[in-house]
Amino acid sequence: MKISRQAYAEMFGPTVGDRVRLADTDLWIEVEKDYTIYGDEVKFGGGKVIRDGMGQGQKMAAEV
Repeated sequence: MKISRQAYAEMFGPTVGDRVRLADTDLWIEVEKDYTIYGDEVKFGGGKVIRDGMGQGQKMAAEV
């Protein structure tokens, strides 16, 4: 399945090559590296479900 870059960014956020404007400034950044494995993107909230261990660590901060 293929989706447009705009649709991908709206669902999962920017990825390599995308440019993002920083708040209400005239400063722009470009994403150089994306550590997400395509197909394993995570969405939070709105009743969305993710598999255990994806997107968030299961250990307490003191254990890391």
